[in-house]
Amino acid sequence: MEILIPRSASPTVDDTVQRRRVVKASVAGTVIEWYDFTLYGLAAALVFAKLYFPGAGPLAGTLAALGTFAVGLAARPIGGLVFAHFGDRIGRKPMLLMTLLVMGTSTTLIGALPTAQSIGIWAPIALVALRLLQGAGAGAEFAGAITMVTESSSANNRARSAAYPGAAIYVGTGGATVLFALLSLMPDDLFRSWGWRIPFLASAVIVLVAVYLRLRVEETSAFRHAELAGAVDRAPVAVAVRHHWRKILCGLAVFTFVIPWAYVMQVFALSYVTKTLGVDATAALVGLIVAELLAIPVIIGFGVLADRVGRKPVLTFGAIFGVLFPLPMFAMFETGSPWLVGLALTLGICVVQGSTSGPAGALLSELFPTDIRWSGIAISREIPAAVVGGTIPLVATALVAAGDGKSWLVAGYLIVLSLIGLVGIRLLPETLGRSIDTTVTAAGHR
Repeated sequence: MEILIPRSASPTVDDTVQRRRVVKASVAGTVIEWYDFTLYGLAAALVFAKLYFPGAGPLAGTLAALGTFAVGLAARPIGGLVFAHFGDRIGRKPMLLMTLLVMGTSTTLIGALPTAQSIGIWAPIALVALRLLQGAGAGAEFAGAITMVTESSSANNRARSAAYPGAAIYVGTGGATVLFALLSLMPDDLFRSWGWRIPFLASAVIVLVAVYLRLRVEETSAFRHAELAGAVDRAPVAVAVRHHWRKILCGLAVFTFVIPWAYVMQVFALSYVTKTLGVDATAALVGLIVAELLAIPVIIGFGVLADRVGRKPVLTFGAIFGVLFPLPMFAMFETGSPWLVGLALTLGICVVQGSTSGPAGALLSELFPTDIRWSGIAISREIPAAVVGGTIPLVATALVAAGDGKSWLVAGYLIVLSLIGLVGIRLLPETLGRSIDTTVTAAGHR
């Protein structure tokens, strides 16, 4: 049951100005989140094994480095739920400022971290600790950004608005990949000694810009109205699980499909095509950069489409593609052709991520009431991010080894995950045109 809260107070900032500021601030935070995570993934795939796990062999070192990547995603649901709890209790704006500071500080410190050659076993321990902090901050960032941007948008452009943070993912990943690729052109000894650190340290500058943008936004009118009505829950995560578990289960299924695809394309595929298939690393990085840059307008385009035809048709298309594409994708990788590798990366990123980023964010925002919205989105997104997203580079590497260097087990895994997502999408209601500005959970649900 839901109750309606009348608009009893006018926003202090004009709605159009607020929406633009919120979109900019949300985009900036999402850029930071994915810049940081992409940097770590690239470094884990290409650099960290020798610097922080020098005693392990090539396969064991790669698995250990990718394992630290998974550790960060294991921290995502913890950080996500903690920040979401307070975001639903005291407001979206203060918690989104905190997520920026936690992410930016940990990433900058990774760039200054001594290697195992300098401090021995403390180097991988400190790396894991900083990765945990990075994951905790990032775990709340995207869910909070989607919450804030959709609460500041009207029903007829909500999927498009939600698509901007989704597109910002590839501004962050593309920027990180471009910078990392350029620095990798340095002589190998210089790149491994200090060149790889530059993009990590540069994160501090981007964070300052994002903090400035977030200080300029107002709290969302939806949250203010919930506060005025006394409809802010003391335990929003518990309320979400207790009274909206069916929606959460479907959301978990959707992101069980969406998030692994992102990390397969951005982390595992790069390691696989360069180390297992012998594709030139620079050529593979260029292909990934092109795919990420093309994804930016594609994501926004799918968001616009979802505002016209509905969230479910666009999401369903993406999930069906996720079922059909893995086998052809790996066949394209295995040709070793830089052009076909680049095309496979482009299709995997643009179609799957393009068709899901905006529509999924809008649909989940429209499913959950204001007093538990951030919590509902965070639970739905961050548990799969940890369980199947963070582990998939490690699992996929192990599956390739189990398949004697062949990719069919990884392709099968992606197909299964996509089928799970398809089921979740089909069980959710269509939410096109639904208002989210004035609804909160009834008092009896708290």
